[in-house]
Amino acid sequence: MTHAPGATPTAASAVGVARRPVHRSWLTDAAVGVVLAILLVLVVSPRVTAPQAGVLLSYLAVWAPFAVLVLVAVFRHGTGSLVRDLGLRFRPIDLLWGLSIGMLARVVAWLVEIIGFGRMGGGAVTFGETVLDGCWLFGAVLAPVLIAPFVEEVFFRGLVLRAVAGSVAGSRAVSLGIAIAVSGLVFALVHVLQATTVTEAWVAGLGTLVFGLAAASVAAFTGRLGGAVIAHITFNALVVLPALF
Repeated sequence: MTHAPGATPTAASAVGVARRPVHRSWLTDAAVGVVLAILLVLVVSPRVTAPQAGVLLSYLAVWAPFAVLVLVAVFRHGTGSLVRDLGLRFRPIDLLWGLSIGMLARVVAWLVEIIGFGRMGGGAVTFGETVLDGCWLFGAVLAPVLIAPFVEEVFFRGLVLRAVAGSVAGSRAVSLGIAIAVSGLVFALVHVLQATTVTEAWVAGLGTLVFGLAAASVAAFTGRLGGAVIAHITFNALVVLPALF
């Protein structure tokens, strides 16, 4: 079997994630995206005082590096196809996978919140007074429920998962296990950056870690991002939508 120039054989599941070679630069692309997102969040967030601007910039600080590095990996170091390179496909069964995993992970996150805060949702974001304008709709609904799940899943369960799985030597089970763990851990790390207390940090970190590992597992098993994206939408919607009423 031959491999494309600059690529290494992937060590992935026979039924799931990327049996194709991955470019050596993908791991670097993924690492740069994570580092840039962390730096931007740490630099931008403390300097923004206007609530609406803060919401927009906090999202952009994460999304911009993720989106740029995904495009670099796919169009400069890959085949130019999000479907072929990162598994951005949806099938009807992904709806079942996504709803099940999203709801189960949210239940676990609620239990963690009860342990940490003494009540469910103790660390949940609040949206203030409902103002039906574009900024409120974006920050309260569109960003967390629709845009973030898509951008973050393409990056974490698309690029990161495949880059790590294709870069780790060893058996398929070992390489996929490490890739799932790395994807989940880095996902959780990004979500605790703005925690203001130790309790908030470990509650948010544990909840997002559980979800990240579950989403990475279904993406690895199916070889598609459809189930992970729907799971992420479900996971976020179950905490965002009740908070609006």
